Amino acid sequence: MKRIIVPVLTGLIFGAIGFLAGKNIGFEDGFQSAEMMQRLRSIDEIKMELKGREQDNITHYLDGKAGVENVDEGSLFKIKYVQYFSGNLTNSATLATAKDIKLNVDFYSKTGSKIGNQEIMLYEFIDPGRTVEFKERIDIPENVDDFKFQIIDARSE
Repeated sequence: MKRIIVPVLTGLIFGAIGFLAGKNIGFEDGFQSAEMMQRLRSIDEIKMELKGREQDNITHYLDGKAGVENVDEGSLFKIKYVQYFSGNLTNSATLATAKDIKLNVDFYSKTGSKIGNQEIMLYEFIDPGRTVEFKERIDIPENVDDFKFQIIDARSE
């Protein structure tokens, strides 16, 4: 009987010690998990923060390609060329919509000298991840060999 009591008591003592140690470790893990969950933000909060960042810097998310084209809009007996600045703009933002985009077009001569510029305002909505085509009439100075454009301003919705 003594042979059975000693191992049983030893088992009970070590079992109780293990249980209490495991309980304390589990409590600490649970406490740390609860603290971490309180520090984590919800998906909606993260989305709102990202949208705010994109709205503050919407011009960084806009990119485009454009060209100048001459179109004959005259009648059958009269030639009348009109210049258009056309292309597309892409909004690479994830959540912010761009609108009211202001472009600046610089015109250069054959020698690389700047001979004029024109600002164009595009009153369009560009949803996140979308591309919008545009075509605006412009007045091009004579002797233009090249042009460059840049997005100088935009608003976000």
